[in-house]
Amino acid sequence: MTAIIFTIVSGKGGAGTSTAAINLGAALAGFAKKTLIVDVDIGMPAIGLMLGLETSKASIHEVLAGSAELKSAIYDGPNNMHILPGSISLQGFVNANTEVIGDIVESVKEKYDYIILDSPTGINKNSLLAISLADEIIQLVNPDIVSLAGAMKIKAVSDNMGKQFRGVLLNRTGITQNEISAERIGTTLGLKILSTMPEEKNMKNSLAFKAPVVIKYPGSQIAISFNRMAAEIAGIKVSAEKLSPEPPEKKKKAKKFSLAKNKN
Repeated sequence: MTAIIFTIVSGKGGAGTSTAAINLGAALAGFAKKTLIVDVDIGMPAIGLMLGLETSKASIHEVLAGSAELKSAIYDGPNNMHILPGSISLQGFVNANTEVIGDIVESVKEKYDYIILDSPTGINKNSLLAISLADEIIQLVNPDIVSLAGAMKIKAVSDNMGKQFRGVLLNRTGITQNEISAERIGTTLGLKILSTMPEEKNMKNSLAFKAPVVIKYPGSQIAISFNRMAAEIAGIKVSAEKLSPEPPEKKKKAKKFSLAKNKN
């Protein structure tokens, strides 16, 4: 087993790369795929905050600084996926040696089916590093001209690096009537639209509970979209009935998950 590495990129801050990484990872893990999420946004890490790991003693920052072992910084998360979060400490950022991120990813490739890298937004040293590590890139785009312009730059840089794109995840749609259409975005970038994610209050609610929307609100449209995309990536055929919301009387309580440190 050698992991396929997906890097989720965006040319615009606040587009939702961390949310996408968490939910795609949880969805893949829900299909019994061994999945690791790595927060490569060393300057502004969000994965730990979004999953309740902000007070953890060890993170990728301590590993990069040489003050912690990698296994102590990997945590169990939703659907038994694993998480290598970042630290919100300014000191952690100052001490981190980003040159060894590639070595970290390489050292765990044989343990997972999928590794998802949450890249910094825009074009900078760390985002280029995250792109360089990818087997496939998922381009996250909002339906507005600023996001599309940033996506075009990242697409050009990635093409120059010879990187393969899985496609575009069109996020936060349905907010205004003047959005750029999925067809135009796909044509402009020359990429397949993997999924169109609507702006949903369930997403903000799930963040408040520090849980992926695919677990907190499994019947929501956005959760179904993430599960459908994960099934396609994993090569699993899932019927529309299984992806659709169940009637209230048939719903089961979501399984609780542990954020205890992984001992393996």
